[in-house]
Amino acid sequence: MKKGLIGFLGVIVLLGGFSTVAFGWERATHAYIADLLKKGGSFKEVQEMYAATSPDIFNYTFTLPGVLYRDWLYEQTHFEFMKLVEEAKKGPEKDAAVGFASHNNVWGADMTAHTRSLTLDPTEGYIITKAKILNAFLMTDPGYAALLGGFPDVALEICHDIVEAGGDVILKNYDPTIGAKLMAIGSKPKPEIRDLLVKAYAHDLSEFSKTTPAPMSNKDAKEFILDAENNFRMGIIGYGYLLEGDEATLIANIVDQFKNLAGVFLTAYGIPVPDDPTLTALITNALGLGIALCQGDYMTEVLATADFVRDQLKAHKIK
Repeated sequence: MKKGLIGFLGVIVLLGGFSTVAFGWERATHAYIADLLKKGGSFKEVQEMYAATSPDIFNYTFTLPGVLYRDWLYEQTHFEFMKLVEEAKKGPEKDAAVGFASHNNVWGADMTAHTRSLTLDPTEGYIITKAKILNAFLMTDPGYAALLGGFPDVALEICHDIVEAGGDVILKNYDPTIGAKLMAIGSKPKPEIRDLLVKAYAHDLSEFSKTTPAPMSNKDAKEFILDAENNFRMGIIGYGYLLEGDEATLIANIVDQFKNLAGVFLTAYGIPVPDDPTLTALITNALGLGIALCQGDYMTEVLATADFVRDQLKAHKIK
């Protein structure tokens, strides 16, 4: 397939479905929930916390050809998670599978973020409720309203991501060791989750890719999964390092990351990208408001989520 056609189709994917993959809890929060589950007897090693973050490995695939598979892979890891659980046969594989399953969007941690809050509105997820409140606040800012008032879905998606990022800032203050834990779980490769991801999804990814402009063999699909996992793992280590530092540096880094993504995200929807000072001010203000909105009840929801997921894992006999 010619590169030009793939590029054109990639733009179509971005325009039509860039926001269809939304994170639930951010990486540090998923690892923290898994750490609580470990203490409850579901995990044998701290390393298995990494498996709880791993369903989000493919969420960071923004370039071609990976972006063509991104939404499909999100559905697989968040809804078809039992494919991986059923591949786990013994010992460390079983432990990794528990971590992976704890994340899911059916009855796992992401469900309380996206679908059914345990402490707020039970008809929608905690992150969704907070994102709606944040968006309403931000729309009172003439600059924000001028930029995104005509794009309500895009505005809500941005608020969704900001709330998730703000939640990890709150978690850092609640558990100052979370950064060190992330560095620990990412720094020593564990083959179990990598092998399970390949066994569970490589063949099906190869088959799905044949419906796209960038078909892959089984071997190519395996390499794609392993490369994505390696990049994600390196990101976990770097993120842990940031969480180990001071809050001002962490927030500045989050703002910079949002600014980098804003160019792609807004351009994909035909929205003019503001100049750097304006964009910096808008994102900084939004993040500060997001943190303030969640400060009083974020950890209450997270702790309730850990208890809920522990019960669900037992009910589904995943151990």
